[in-house]
Amino acid sequence: MSTSCSGLIAKYVDCLRQTACYREKKKTVTQCAEELPEECDSLRYALFACKRGQVDARSRIQGNKGY
Repeated sequence: MSTSCSGLIAKYVDCLRQTACYREKKKTVTQCAEELPEECDSLRYALFACKRGQVDARSRIQGNKGY
């Protein structure tokens, strides 16, 4: 179950690498994630839901509905 969100993590990191924060300001991916770019909002929310599903007891039995 720990790898069920790995696809979303990869897409979120790719999205952060395409933002102006990463390209123009030369900040790290972690620093850009703290600025919460609007381009990656949907992926950030999907990743949050996937991570939450990993600790939810009901989802652990039925399987994560994440990526």
